Amino acid sequence: MAVGKLRKAAAVNDAQKAITQPNATHIVLAAISLIGFGPVIAMALLLLIVIIAITGSAASQPDPNSSSGAGDFASAYIGGDGKGTLAEDKLPDKSLAAPIKKAAKECDLLSPAVLAAQIDVESGFDAKKVGPNGEKGISQVPAEAFTKFGKDDDDNGTVSALDAEDSISAQARYLCSLGDEVQKLLDDKKAIGDKLTLTLLAWDKGIDHVREVGGIKGIDLRSYPFQVRSLFANYVTGEPEPSASATSGSAKLPAGSGPVTEAQFDEMFPGRNPLYSYAGLVAAMGKFPDFAGTGDDTLRKQEVAAFLANVSHESGGLKYVDEANTANWGHYCDASRSYGCPAGQTAYHGRGPLQLSWNYNYQAAGDALGIDLLHEPDKVGTDASVAWQAALWFWMTQSGAGPMPAHAAITGGAGFGGTIRSINGSLECNGGNAGQVQSRVSLYRTFTGKLGVEPGENISC
Repeated sequence: MAVGKLRKAAAVNDAQKAITQPNATHIVLAAISLIGFGPVIAMALLLLIVIIAITGSAASQPDPNSSSGAGDFASAYIGGDGKGTLAEDKLPDKSLAAPIKKAAKECDLLSPAVLAAQIDVESGFDAKKVGPNGEKGISQVPAEAFTKFGKDDDDNGTVSALDAEDSISAQARYLCSLGDEVQKLLDDKKAIGDKLTLTLLAWDKGIDHVREVGGIKGIDLRSYPFQVRSLFANYVTGEPEPSASATSGSAKLPAGSGPVTEAQFDEMFPGRNPLYSYAGLVAAMGKFPDFAGTGDDTLRKQEVAAFLANVSHESGGLKYVDEANTANWGHYCDASRSYGCPAGQTAYHGRGPLQLSWNYNYQAAGDALGIDLLHEPDKVGTDASVAWQAALWFWMTQSGAGPMPAHAAITGGAGFGGTIRSINGSLECNGGNAGQVQSRVSLYRTFTGKLGVEPGENISC
């Protein structure tokens, strides 16, 4: 979205103030110059040149799993990273604090300060603002994006960009979606920069622009990303807010105290495809707090083992992303559905940890996750978090071929055998394919052993 000059004027002024207002460092340097320590200044300038040279060199090889990269040198000094507790007293309307903090949990890219700063730039917290290109509301989400990401988040019976909570939540979902696309550019080495700055650039100019220019290769303090970043510090105070993946029980995993540690995961899948990262799994689990969060420690580990055993069976030990039998790819388009198969006849083949297939499953999963998988099914095969989210969505909510979802089966007493019925029971259980059943059971026994728990009862079907 291109933001008009008038809309940006106030933010430009704030950005300039953030840079030109003297702080302690400026005062010290000024004092040195007044005293006449010329050599000290020369050494300081030389050191600065070296730092910039090193930073620029490192930025040419960005770490796709962090926010470091070209442009981050400046970002560190322009408003910080936006992490921290929301300074609610800085909001013109204190009732906005709750929806902003809630929306910031959409993904780990965001924080309340990031959303607040962007709202400040976009509308100055004017919930009734109408932009020059049809944008409406406090967050000025582009009309097309709001149609895609807008929901009735305030439960008033309508979906409206002029409802502050609806607008802010759509803002967060849109940013997270853009962040996913930016991450792919970083992973593919098609862009340079830190993820958040590039995401803000994509909001302003479009993801195609980010792709075309290759990211942030220079620092223009008047540009939209730095206008927003310059205001981060205005809305941060105190300790960090919990991230999206740290707000639910299963997100305790990185500390090593959850049902499966990264070391155990690596041992289970030593030759896995890079798409299937442990970090992606943990991020996805944050969206489903009941997964590995139901019952006692034994049951939680049994559910993780059951999920990963079925995942391993479906994906060849997490080595396959797309369904191996390409001859079947054209068989998963149910043309009788009103929405059809807009991504193409062969686009809805099996992908990801549980090999999600069929256009109606991509549609339903996308609706549940807030991601347009009907039009962009490839995301299940290219984005680690989306891949795991799609698998957990099926595990937690879909009965599949069985009488209940796999989560309900393993936590409700139907055992591992019940999960097989949900995944592929119509073809494998009751003698349908004993070899396939035994493969799943063997993996389950192996994984429960690695997690130090008994497999329990009803492990076959």
